[in-house]
Amino acid sequence: MESEISIIPISSPEDYPSAVTRALDKVSAVEALSGFPRIIIKPNIVNGSPPQVTTDVRCVMAIVRYLQERLDAEIVVAEGSGEGSTLDNFKLNGYEQITKKFGVELVDLDALPAKRYENPLAGEYKEIYLPEYLEGAALVSVPPAKDHTITRVTLGLKNMVGCLAAQHYSGYWSYKKSQIHAVNTDQAVADLMLYIKPHLTVIDALQGLEGGHLSGKVPIPPLERIIVSKDVLAADREAARLLGHDPDSIGHLTKAGQFL
Repeated sequence: MESEISIIPISSPEDYPSAVTRALDKVSAVEALSGFPRIIIKPNIVNGSPPQVTTDVRCVMAIVRYLQERLDAEIVVAEGSGEGSTLDNFKLNGYEQITKKFGVELVDLDALPAKRYENPLAGEYKEIYLPEYLEGAALVSVPPAKDHTITRVTLGLKNMVGCLAAQHYSGYWSYKKSQIHAVNTDQAVADLMLYIKPHLTVIDALQGLEGGHLSGKVPIPPLERIIVSKDVLAADREAARLLGHDPDSIGHLTKAGQFL
């Protein structure tokens, strides 16, 4: 429900630790993630570009620190980039310091074995291929707040596209998950919630990106928010509003309502 949401002001990258802590505390994040042997933090590292195209490593570090101090679980940071090498893209954005400082592994989801799953309720993806590694883990979706040239926004739900196994979803164009654009993309994104719904969503809206997900511009003024919820749809709807959209006009958000 949209009431289960925390929206915390943030004015600079130095504020990530305090803003993230306040936001996670407010939604009882520890309770939501307790009992899982593995917590997978999934940023948006679509390519090697810096924030706000990709998730700022300082936001992810604040989440890692918070969880390590409060939970006894394996914590990893995982992605399957749309362009280039995932591990190279991590390196370009300074993610190696997460391993050095916290001992947290950086995982390329596309390097892992994929498993076929089925769900007859899906509109497009009645069968899907995802890393088996995701099974039994808590998922934390950590996207930046961005417009998207196809789906209008890319937030907590759309961030899960990076989990699609590249060997099964490439080839429509050079983007390694491009087959999602060979079908009804909004429905396909919504379908993902039948298989890999995030247990927690942390949207980094320190800046925001309007006009596009790869070459957009930071709005004036910047959004200056951290948005957190156990309800990914509630978080996405709030971020869509901040970006200037009516969330009821965003196809994958409205379609995801049938599953969430």
